[in-house]
Amino acid sequence: MATKIKGLFERVDPGRFAEKVGIPLGWMVISHHHIPDKQERRKVHGRWYRVTSQGISVFRVLRFAPNLHFDWDGTSDLVIDWVGWLDLHGRASDVDGPLELEIEQVSPLLLPMMIVMHPDPTSRLAGWIALVSLALGVLSILLVFK
Repeated sequence: MATKIKGLFERVDPGRFAEKVGIPLGWMVISHHHIPDKQERRKVHGRWYRVTSQGISVFRVLRFAPNLHFDWDGTSDLVIDWVGWLDLHGRASDVDGPLELEIEQVSPLLLPMMIVMHPDPTSRLAGWIALVSLALGVLSILLVFK
C-alpha cells in the first residue's frame, strides 16, 4: 500500500533542526505522528516520496522525528532544504507562509526521474552517467542480436 500524507506544512531550517548532525541533501523530515503505526513508519523510512504543492513536485527521501510540531487541524513542521521549499512555492518571492502539501510514495518506475532531479549535484551526475551506461548497454545488446 502506498503511503499518502496531506496537510498544511511550515518549513523548519535543516540547520536549526539538526545542529550536530546535518540532514543530507535530498532528505526531508516530518513528525512521526503522521504515520502513527511504528511498523508502517519503519517500512516507509528512507523511501523516495513526491512532495507536491499546486501541481509542482520535488522528490525527497522521507525521515521521521519525534520533536517536530504536529497538528492534524493546523500547521505541522517539515524539515526540507531551501531549494525544495522554493520549488514548492513556484519560485515565488514570498515563501514565508505554510503550504498545503501532498506527500506520497513514488513508484519505482519513476526512479530515472528521481535520479536526474536529485538536489545533490554529485548524485545527479552519477545518475546521468548510470542512465547513459544503461542505455549504451541495452543498445549494444540489441546490436549484437540484430
